[in-house]
Amino acid sequence: MVPANFYNEYKQNAVSTSSQGQLILMMYEAAIKFLNLALQSHEKNDVSNKSLYIRKAHDIVNELSCCLDAEKGGDIANRLENLYQFMLMQLTLGNIKPEIKPLKDVKRILVILNEAWQKIIVQEEPTLPAPASPAQPNRIAARC
Repeated sequence: MVPANFYNEYKQNAVSTSSQGQLILMMYEAAIKFLNLALQSHEKNDVSNKSLYIRKAHDIVNELSCCLDAEKGGDIANRLENLYQFMLMQLTLGNIKPEIKPLKDVKRILVILNEAWQKIIVQEEPTLPAPASPAQPNRIAARC
């Protein structure tokens, strides 16, 4: 079995060497994973873990919101901000009430956004190394 510190080092390397688009995808996938864990915890009546996983998803969505660049992203960034704020409100609601609908709604939105970002990233990141030329501006609407 691989010791945890090797796994953590591998994850840290993956994050530090990833492009901006790949980092966004990692964040969406992690938020979806935590929502799945929160929903499983709800089914087991494990309120403590449900709350923990909701907070983790909340932190990720909040970070996505904080990284938006309205100047670079324009209307799309503003619409994403509205979605993120809605999701944050729903996550808070799902954490203080025994309802799972808010969590399912947030998960559904995150899955749709994740799929959209995957398509954007495929278009943005070339599959073959580009010839030496001036750097192309990145059109992703995030500051982080």
